[in-house]
Amino acid sequence: MTDKYTLGPDAPDPGHDGDPHPFREQLTRHGVPAEMWQMLGTHGVGSLVEKLGIVFTEMSVERVVATMPVEGNQQVAGILHGGASVALAETLGSFGAALHAGPGRRPVGLDINATHHRAGTSGLVTGVCTPLHRGRSTATHEIVVSDEAGRRVCTARITNLLLDPA
Repeated sequence: MTDKYTLGPDAPDPGHDGDPHPFREQLTRHGVPAEMWQMLGTHGVGSLVEKLGIVFTEMSVERVVATMPVEGNQQVAGILHGGASVALAETLGSFGAALHAGPGRRPVGLDINATHHRAGTSGLVTGVCTPLHRGRSTATHEIVVSDEAGRRVCTARITNLLLDPA
């Protein structure tokens, strides 16, 4: 884990009148390390991450990994919806960019593309995000989404603009 974030799980969040972090339960449930909580102080992981059931299992500047269930994220034919794969990829790429950017800076997506290789049919899919470029003003990541057998379901690439504080 990067040391760019210093708020621990029991530390008060200065933006919330000394109370513990307002999204403590949500962030814990989704596997977000306490070191990242300050960055997520105003929105937590976001409602889409909640709806898709994304759970982070690894988070560093070099690699962000999360799982997502196929169940509940299917399209009409009963297979994993391609948009769900892209949403998983964008989530991972945005977290990767945020880790690189550091506190106070905000990633915003400039471009995302995805190739769907095979259907996700059951269980969990796992997204692994690795950096392709980490610059001063942009970051580009590749995200590989695989099924439980390790077969590639989707490959995505995202480029984020790294904004300075307003």
